[in-house]
Amino acid sequence: MTALADEGLRRTATMRRCFVRIAAMAVCTWLPCAHAADVAVPAFDGHLLGSDVGEWIGRLEYVARDGARQTVLEENILGIVKDASGVFAIGGLAHMSTNRGAIYRIDRRNDGTLSAGVLLTLAGAPSQVRTYSDGTADFLVFEGWTGNRKHFRCYRLANALVEPANTCEPPR
Repeated sequence: MTALADEGLRRTATMRRCFVRIAAMAVCTWLPCAHAADVAVPAFDGHLLGSDVGEWIGRLEYVARDGARQTVLEENILGIVKDASGVFAIGGLAHMSTNRGAIYRIDRRNDGTLSAGVLLTLAGAPSQVRTYSDGTADFLVFEGWTGNRKHFRCYRLANALVEPANTCEPPR
C-alpha cells in the first residue's frame, strides 16, 4: 500500500469517528443519554451533574440515591455551588454570534422534583469558573469586543449575590 493510500484510509477513519460523535450528540438531544459530567456536587440527597458540550448544549441533571435521573435544565453548566443560601448553577454559551449566560437557583418543588430559575442574567457567557469549598465561585464573563480584543470581567458568586471581583485568573 502506498503512503498516499494509507493517508487516505486514516483520513476516512477520522472522518467516520467525527461523524459518529456528532450523530451521537444529536441523538442525545432527543433521547436521554448518559453524559460524563464536567462538574458534580452532592445536593438534595443525591448529586447534581453539569455538562458543557458547546453549541450542542449541555445539561444540569439530578441523580437521586436510587439512580433515578431528572433533567433540571438544558444549558451548558460550567459550575455548581452550594452554600447556606442555596444551590446555584453557572451556565451559558459563547458561540458565533451567541453570547449569553446566567446564574440559576436550584430548588426542590413540593413533589420532590428540582427546578431551576434565573437568579441573574449575565452580560455574556461565563468561563473559567472556579468553585470553592465555602460555596463561593469566581468566574469570567465575556462581555464583547473592545476594538479587536475580547473583553472579560471577573465576578464572584457568594451568598446568592454576584459582585465584580478581582480574583479571577487572566483569560486563556
